[in-house]
Amino acid sequence: MLKVPPLLSIIITCYNYEMYIGECIKSVLSQNYDNLEIIVVDDGSTDQSWQKIQEFGDKIVAVRTENRGQLKTSLTGLSLSHGDFVYFLDADDVLGEGALAHIEPYLRPSVSKIQFMLLPIDKNGKSIGNAFPTLQPSDDSGPLIQSIRARGYYNTPPTSGNIYRRDVYEGLGEMTYERGIDGVSYLLAPFVGRVVSIDKTLGKYRIHNANQSSFSVLTSKRMKGYIDRFMGRLHHLDELVKARCSTMDKLEVRNDYAYVMELKTMSLVVDGKRPGVSQISAYIRAVRRENTGKKRLALCLFALALFVLPNAIAKRLAAIRIDPSRSRQMRSRLKQAFSV
Repeated sequence: MLKVPPLLSIIITCYNYEMYIGECIKSVLSQNYDNLEIIVVDDGSTDQSWQKIQEFGDKIVAVRTENRGQLKTSLTGLSLSHGDFVYFLDADDVLGEGALAHIEPYLRPSVSKIQFMLLPIDKNGKSIGNAFPTLQPSDDSGPLIQSIRARGYYNTPPTSGNIYRRDVYEGLGEMTYERGIDGVSYLLAPFVGRVVSIDKTLGKYRIHNANQSSFSVLTSKRMKGYIDRFMGRLHHLDELVKARCSTMDKLEVRNDYAYVMELKTMSLVVDGKRPGVSQISAYIRAVRRENTGKKRLALCLFALALFVLPNAIAKRLAAIRIDPSRSRQMRSRLKQAFSV
């Protein structure tokens, strides 16, 4: 008798992605996996997205809501799902051919998360860079927990590169600081199970005008929003770890992570100010504490550049740091050194 694989819920949330939603759904329907449910939630799209979704009939579960944002739309999809594992796939992204067959052996009760690499593509589906993030094959959560303690994060793909055991998403409570579904979930996963990293490209991540950051909106308010989300996730994680894990897993949240110090430094730059010596020193201390080798050197040089260069050039460096896709050549050179 053949063993039935765990039920996998694939939840696709869509807002005004009529150009991409059909390809996204087709990439899931073409998978060779025997126990799958596909839930598509349209977040009140004003284009033809809902009509495109309805073309798939009873092959999917389709729901339309008023526009409420990605987080609430994702939670609606989660409430409709029944899977042992849950995969949120962005409507403009694509699941790679044969991806689920490759992932199936890792869908085990001890595994809390599976992460894999994504190939960046443009609006027409053309490759525009190397697969990211660089992952080493592993099922050991220990180094990830160490990275969270030291840096406040670990190397992880965007939403479409992660599959979670269902309970990681359950009982999270309020996430008023958050926009997406997996901000605190990716941090919690190593504490409640094994995180499997697959060093293969199993999906495509689309970069286009609708999801790229714009240099014109690079503001200190935006930097503060990033800091608030980053710290909100860590304080939320601290509460979850205390509630779900042993006392040995207690998390001590810092206020001087390199990521936070970097954003505070760039906030001054985008406001037309030169960071002071104390600010740059604090940033460099955090970088040296959290990094080694080439990455440490590159980030220290970046900090010094923000301090010594004319403001117009420093602003451009800050924009590239926040959104590397603005400079393909710079991204290919600095991607490994500046990845967060």
